[in-house]
Amino acid sequence: MPAPDTILVQRSPGETRYALLAGETLIEVAHRRDAAMQAGAVYLGRIGAGVPGVAAVFIELGTGLSGVLPMKGRAPPQGTAVPVVVIVPARGDKGPELKPAEAEVPAGAKAPTLLKSAPEPVADWWQCYRDGITSIVCAPRRETARVKALLDQDAPVEEGSGDVFAAYGVDEAIEAALGPIVPLPSGGSLIIESTAAVVAIDINSGAADPTVANKEAVAAVAVELRRRNIAGHILVDIIPTRRRSEFPRLLADALSPDPIAAHIAGLTPLGMIELTRRRVGLSLAEILTGVDGALTPASVAYKLLRDAVRFAHDEKAAGVTATAAPDVVAALQGPLRAALDEARDEIKGEITLTVREDFARPRFEIKRA
Repeated sequence: MPAPDTILVQRSPGETRYALLAGETLIEVAHRRDAAMQAGAVYLGRIGAGVPGVAAVFIELGTGLSGVLPMKGRAPPQGTAVPVVVIVPARGDKGPELKPAEAEVPAGAKAPTLLKSAPEPVADWWQCYRDGITSIVCAPRRETARVKALLDQDAPVEEGSGDVFAAYGVDEAIEAALGPIVPLPSGGSLIIESTAAVVAIDINSGAADPTVANKEAVAAVAVELRRRNIAGHILVDIIPTRRRSEFPRLLADALSPDPIAAHIAGLTPLGMIELTRRRVGLSLAEILTGVDGALTPASVAYKLLRDAVRFAHDEKAAGVTATAAPDVVAALQGPLRAALDEARDEIKGEITLTVREDFARPRFEIKRA
């Protein structure tokens, strides 16, 4: 896995996006959405009922679905306040996964409440990779000032212009990472498919030598697991060769720079590499497309606001009209109202929302008001 050298930080209405790059290669991406629970956040939760058949209890967090906290020994009485840290936010119909937190609870604090925000990805990356990081590019100006105040004076923070995710090709890399096919340099490819039980990764050699394709695939798998934040049970179907026994070790070496632990179980009787990767946070697909594989209303709404702000600045428009599908407009008028207000403040003008029943969810239109 190539060594990181660049960090991008882009503040947009309602969210901050972070990208870790090695040259032109996207290594890791993080979305911090103001309205969403984040992995690493610490809450003062309230103990609820026990989880049937499991040594765990439900924890009420005041954010929708109750979380699940594993317990050793007898659980405290229901209603007891307990500090917990979020390992995996809620996904689909599953509540957040939690673990006990060593946190100081302010006097008078009442559960449920947020005690501590999630760690900043830019601060974590700078601490881990500072010897190799040559630039931390932020936008807009106020975000540059915030990151400078967050990091130490040696951090190479600079102000970018416009949307730095678009300028550095990160938006394109994210779009590619939401698809199943990953091209390999020699002409082969990976096909990544997720099911409820396992993530299956198939290697196609194309016209390339199978051994060459396998080696390229091992390197690509390590990058894609981190870029997409794929976790859980994973099977890599390598191309049968006489030297296939070496590939589990090569994959373990390729995964060694990844801060999220992976365990290589070895080759299955059918010649697949079997491994697990610890689940921390949501996968890129879960953040952007949800459980049904389609873009979530929130993801479309955030993109709509980014495009509306860019349009207003480029066209020097005092206000814009945004037309979108009903569930996207409902998200902007409901849980993402603060993001809509931030976009209005950004353009110093009005953003008028209109509904089109015939628009598919990903579709929206921006024009002058």
